[in-house]
Amino acid sequence: MSGRFGGGGAVFGLAAVLLAGADSTHATYSIVACDAKTRECGVAVQTNNLAVGSSVPYAQAGVGALVSQFETNPHYGPRGLALLAAGTSPEATLKRLLAEDGNFDGEGPQARQVALVSVDGRAANYTGEEAQRAEWAGARSGLGYSVEGNGLVGPNVLEGMEQAFLTTKGTLAERLMAALTAGDLAGGQKTGRESAALLVKTADGWPIDIDLRVDDSSDPVGALRKLFDMQFARQEVVRASQFARKGQLEEAKSLLIGAVARASTWSRIWIRAARVAESVEEPTLALQYITVAFSENSAWAQAEIGEGNFAELGASLQFHRWVSAEQEQNAVAAYERLRQANDAEPEKGVRVSRRLLEIGHPKEALIVLNDIPQRSEESVDLRLLRGTAYAAMGNYRDAMEQCQMALNKEPNDSRVRLRMARLEQQAAAEKAAK
Repeated sequence: MSGRFGGGGAVFGLAAVLLAGADSTHATYSIVACDAKTRECGVAVQTNNLAVGSSVPYAQAGVGALVSQFETNPHYGPRGLALLAAGTSPEATLKRLLAEDGNFDGEGPQARQVALVSVDGRAANYTGEEAQRAEWAGARSGLGYSVEGNGLVGPNVLEGMEQAFLTTKGTLAERLMAALTAGDLAGGQKTGRESAALLVKTADGWPIDIDLRVDDSSDPVGALRKLFDMQFARQEVVRASQFARKGQLEEAKSLLIGAVARASTWSRIWIRAARVAESVEEPTLALQYITVAFSENSAWAQAEIGEGNFAELGASLQFHRWVSAEQEQNAVAAYERLRQANDAEPEKGVRVSRRLLEIGHPKEALIVLNDIPQRSEESVDLRLLRGTAYAAMGNYRDAMEQCQMALNKEPNDSRVRLRMARLEQQAAAEKAAK
């Protein structure tokens, strides 16, 4: 090596060793587990050191999960998962890892505490002699899981974790989180707490996977629980969207209600839920959700309005108060450009009409929609969009006619049936008021 960095190898090597020692994780407790049915695998861990999630937990869906703690050897994770993926048993994998330890950061197997589980439920764990001296230290395991720790207040920590994992109902992530919480409530580590992490790998991958970390906190498990609730809520909204696309509207609505209750302080979840609520013919629910989000952070109104995501809400005065003059001008300008270009491209017309409906201009939206050639095989979505424009103008007869034509095409479409029922109620209420 030459130049300004020449001769620095020894200094760099010493610095690396010192940094590795500083990052080693003393006094830690964790749980590794897999669900044989879903093939999910994951880890929950807490320690009184910085950023435990960056070095201790490893998991791979359909393969297994592993932790390396006390004096962490970061090579154990990738090597261990590769061996498990190749069909090596957890016990044989553990033996090989210890045999090939390589004295990372100047420590050997005596300073390691390792646990791993394979997707078929087999588990193995090890606590080296040096780790055992960090009283209390030990491990417990069963079909599909292993709990382990060192520097704990006593065996009750792992006993509580095991019991919580075995008795908690729900997803693997919920059971792991329950176990970690139980360990914390049982007293955790003698020296205190600083960081925690939850890692769950699924067959679907992101965004269903979970990789949450609290790197420095006086209550890392409590902070991790809040993050987990937010993650869980986001996943429920994703599931609700999937149900909506399948026409399972009641199931989607139920998931949305549960999601916003789980993470009620997170304005983003209200916005995502509002979009799905509108797609399942729940405009009142969507309006409630969007009002909460925009009231908590008015900047969201500027970011979310303008692309036609909330076309169904544009007729509401409560929603319209969030529409800025600039957003209204931009939508009208897009309408004028479309008319001048005489562009008959249906997709562009739909986009512009949705923007117009969102800002409360149903008359112009209907002009655009009626410029799109109407055919007997016209899509349900387009029929419903025309119905939205007619209803926003108070023309319930033509709105219901659009719904009826959509029903003629798709007699069992739940969205159209819900829309028709709502229009009939609105028409009856208007007639009674006259």
